[in-house]
Amino acid sequence: MKSMILLVLLFRRECKSMEDYTAAVFPAAESVKTREKSGLGRLATSMFKIGLIGFGGGSALIPVIEEEVVTEQGLVKDEDYEQAVISACVTPGALPIEIAAGVGRRTYGIRGMLAAAFAIALPGAFLTVLLLSAFSGSRNSSFEIIRYLSVGLGGFICSLLAGYSFKTASDFSAFGRRKFFSALAIMGAVFFLTGLKPLLSLLGLEGNAEHLIKLSTFQVLMLSFIVMFTVYVAKTFLRRGGKQNPSSASQRIIKTVSRQEYASILKESLVWIAFAAVCSLPFLFLCRDGIHYILKGLVSSLMSFGGGDAYLSVADGLFVESGMISQDAFYGILVPIANVLPGSILCKILTGTGYLVGIGATGSAVIGAAGAAAGFAVSIAASGMIFGIVYWIFRTFRKVSFFREISVWIRPIISGLLLGVTVTMLKTNVSTAGALRKGELPALLLTAGIAAGDLILMNRKKMNSVTAMSLSAVTGSLALLLL
Repeated sequence: MKSMILLVLLFRRECKSMEDYTAAVFPAAESVKTREKSGLGRLATSMFKIGLIGFGGGSALIPVIEEEVVTEQGLVKDEDYEQAVISACVTPGALPIEIAAGVGRRTYGIRGMLAAAFAIALPGAFLTVLLLSAFSGSRNSSFEIIRYLSVGLGGFICSLLAGYSFKTASDFSAFGRRKFFSALAIMGAVFFLTGLKPLLSLLGLEGNAEHLIKLSTFQVLMLSFIVMFTVYVAKTFLRRGGKQNPSSASQRIIKTVSRQEYASILKESLVWIAFAAVCSLPFLFLCRDGIHYILKGLVSSLMSFGGGDAYLSVADGLFVESGMISQDAFYGILVPIANVLPGSILCKILTGTGYLVGIGATGSAVIGAAGAAAGFAVSIAASGMIFGIVYWIFRTFRKVSFFREISVWIRPIISGLLLGVTVTMLKTNVSTAGALRKGELPALLLTAGIAAGDLILMNRKKMNSVTAMSLSAVTGSLALLLL
């Protein structure tokens, strides 16, 4: 007994503090907590970085987020990331915020969901309020700095968009010639529906593009799902001779979903509601128009199908036509600021609208900031909540053969969409160069050169994305200054 006591005393003597003692006795628990804290911080840092360089917004950030969270950080696997992308693409709201929420939910639960969504949305929203509050005679110089940087960063994002499509083609080549050519055909068809008209416009052939259609991302995805479901039902019916309902697998899975799983999605939705409520309370108490603005912000988020440009028309109808903010403030100040900053258009516009509503109603910058916080929270919560429900459904039914088919063929569909986004990014850079009084053709060649250089550096020379991004921004800015 005495020997045991002596051993304990000697052991405690080696421990310099009670924390050391606890860590030595419970090393597993301490290491798990440490890993979770560091992992959550790594997740938030990655999302903040993406939010800071996220020019182009929406679909353009799909490969940017994948490069960071799948390739470089290894936070989620390819199939988990694709589940988040599919769910985000078919729901209203801010797509980058939704994907970030899905990645965070998969890695660190509800805390990760909130941290990731908050971090990716923060840079663009904060810079929007900063420029609105500092709006003065220095406006042009502030815009020009951002524009110079955005050209090089646009080239970097084009390299990621093209790289995503090349990787898709490469991956499908391993599945045999039939699937490879099927994937190429899908990519070509989607690009025809979304990118051909902007490409002809970029090349100065607008007259030839008049009769072409251009579908939105949402329209393409809905059309794709209808086609895939029709093919799936027909194949299932023919394979089984019409004897079995193709939805029987879904019915079996519904019966196996536990109450805990239903409770988890309810808990997640309540967390989003609580987040929006807490952030909106100051504005509700300080501004008489607070409740109307928050409700309209929620409705506008749930109506935001079709990307950033489509959201502008929704916001116009709810905030400008109702007289909540003036047309001059919306189109003359807020929209130009939102267009030159990184991040989701929905989040930036709703945050900036809250600031302008607060300033307009009270003249106080403090209440304007409270309105911005309310708009910021509502844009995140509305996007995250509706995405969470669809994401939960997709995870629940992932074993159904139809959902497995979607997982296989969604990548070439997204690749075709991103090729269209690449053309839009090129047009944006050309327009930016025009605003800076630079030649449009040199700007187009500069963007293409930066994109090609980044592809070589990141794929052959294995340069990390942060270095390539920084090099692109500097190269683009210096080249434009010399033009």
